[in-house]
Amino acid sequence: MTKSDFIKSVTELLKNNVKVLVLVRIPNSGNNRNYFFMENSNELEGLINESNESDSITVFKEINELNTGLVTEGFIRIVTESQVENSFDPELLIVNNTYREYQKNGSSECNTVENVNELKEVLTDTIGEKISIISEPDFCDEQNTFHLYVPNKYGISKPGATY
Repeated sequence: MTKSDFIKSVTELLKNNVKVLVLVRIPNSGNNRNYFFMENSNELEGLINESNESDSITVFKEINELNTGLVTEGFIRIVTESQVENSFDPELLIVNNTYREYQKNGSSECNTVENVNELKEVLTDTIGEKISIISEPDFCDEQNTFHLYVPNKYGISKPGATY
């Protein structure tokens, strides 16, 4: 997808949604996955302008948001007791960042959990924060994503491994 097509597609998606889930992967940095929510096209422009060439930006068209809210003891009890299975497939993704926080910190706070014990542990560590619990989306699902490898100064986009 070209940069202009990506911007057009994501801008249109943002018009129809309050927020969209974004994944930024930075090449040659291990398992560096940054998930956060983006709320408008100005944030999209800022993200692209501040990214390094070959960074991979994925925007999800749809997500399965299971719970969202301010984490309290009651929230933890309700969420953990409502789980039918002890283990999760796909894993659950816990996101508690917006683009502004990602921009400020240079990374995002997100966790994946495989079972109820991990879920309870992560939620306990985030008491007082607003979070979203999502079935971890497949970033390779081209039917549900828009992808961009940030182009270099010549306008050429390459996957990170080719630089």
